[in-house]
Amino acid sequence: MRLTAKRLPRHYQMLLGGSLLLLLLIVVTRPDRSGELRAPDTPTVAVGVLQRGELNPTLRVRGSLQPRLSATLSAEVAGQVVARSAEPGQWVEQGALLLQLADGDYRNAFTHAEAQLEQERAAVARDRRLRTLARKNRELAEREVKRLEKLGSESLTSVSRLDEARQRLLQLQGEEARLDYSVDTADSRIALRTTELERAERNLARTRISAPFAGTVNELLTDVGDRIILNQQVASLVALDELDLYAEFPGDSQTNLTLGQPITITVEGHPYQGRLLSLQREPDRTTYTLALRIRIPAEGLSPGTLAEVELPLRPLSDVLLAPVSALLREDGHAYLFVEEQGRLSRREVEAGVRHGTQVVIRHGVEAGQRIVLRDVAALSDGQQVVSESETGQN
Repeated sequence: MRLTAKRLPRHYQMLLGGSLLLLLLIVVTRPDRSGELRAPDTPTVAVGVLQRGELNPTLRVRGSLQPRLSATLSAEVAGQVVARSAEPGQWVEQGALLLQLADGDYRNAFTHAEAQLEQERAAVARDRRLRTLARKNRELAEREVKRLEKLGSESLTSVSRLDEARQRLLQLQGEEARLDYSVDTADSRIALRTTELERAERNLARTRISAPFAGTVNELLTDVGDRIILNQQVASLVALDELDLYAEFPGDSQTNLTLGQPITITVEGHPYQGRLLSLQREPDRTTYTLALRIRIPAEGLSPGTLAEVELPLRPLSDVLLAPVSALLREDGHAYLFVEEQGRLSRREVEAGVRHGTQVVIRHGVEAGQRIVLRDVAALSDGQQVVSESETGQN
C-alpha cells in the first residue's frame, strides 16, 4: 500500500513563509548586547571669574502723556442754560464764557442782600446817635431823682414826684442798655449781612460758567434750554500747550534726580527734551512705588500717547558683577553655577540692580570664583563639565 503526502493549502504556505521571514528580520536586527554601555558626552561650558567693579545703572520706565492742566467743570448753582458760547475743540482764553445760566433769581437775591446791608449800617448809625441822647437823658433823670430825694417826703406830692422820677430813670436806663447792646453787636450784624451779600454775589457770578485757564474745550455736556442741578458736570477743559509724562517706578530705586532737572523722553523712537516737574519721595504704602511727572512741549504730541524715560540711578562702586545670562531663575529664586575642578555647584544668590547685560550680586558667591556665563538652564548641581575660560565678561 503506497502512502502519498498531502500538499498544504496555499494560504497556509503563505502564512508559514511570512512567519519565517519575520523571524529572520528579528534575528538580524537585534541589538548587540555584548558591548558596554556608553556614558553621555560631558558638556563644555563657558566660565569666567567674578570680579568687583563700578556700575552706573539706569531705570527705564513707561507712562502716558497727559495734558498740563485738566479741569472738569460742574455747576455750582442750579438753573436753566440760556447761552452756549463755545464748542468742543475750541481754544478759549482764561475767563472766557462757556455757558450762561438764567440769573434773574440770583440777581434779585444779590439786590436784596445789598439793601439789607445798607439798612443795617443805617440802623447802627441811628442807634449810636440815640445812645448818646439816651445817656444825656439818663444823667438828667439821675440828677432829678437826687434833687427830689433831698427835698424829702413831707408831702404826698413830693413822694409822687419822686416815684415818677425814679420810674422815668429806670425807663431811660433800660433804653440805654438796649442801645448799648445794639451798638456793641453792630459789627457782628454788619459782618453777617456782608457775608450774605458776598454769598449772593458769588452765586450770581456762578451763573456764568467760565474757563478757569486758557486751553481747549474738551466737552460741553449741556445745551441751551437744559435745566441743570447743583454739582452736575457740564464741561471739561484741557491745556495742550505742554504735556506731562506721569510714571511710577519701584520705591527702592536710588535715584539722583532733582526738581527742574532736564530729562529726555522717548516717544515712538523720537527724543523730546523735558524737565522734572515733581518727584514723590516716600513710596506709596499700597503699591510701594514712587511717582514722577516730567513736562515737555507738546510739539504735535497728543495726550494718551505712550512714552518712556531712562532714569539715572545712584552710581555703585566696588560691587560684585555678573552677566545677566549667568543667572538661573526658578520659583522666585536666583542661582549661579560655580565651577570647581570640572564640577558645578549651584549657589543661591541675591541679585540686585540690573543694568544692560550686568547685574549686581549682593551675596551668595565671592569675587574670584569661576562661574558659568551662559546657557545655564540645562545645567544641574554636581554636574561634571568641561570648562572653557572667557575673559572680559564683566
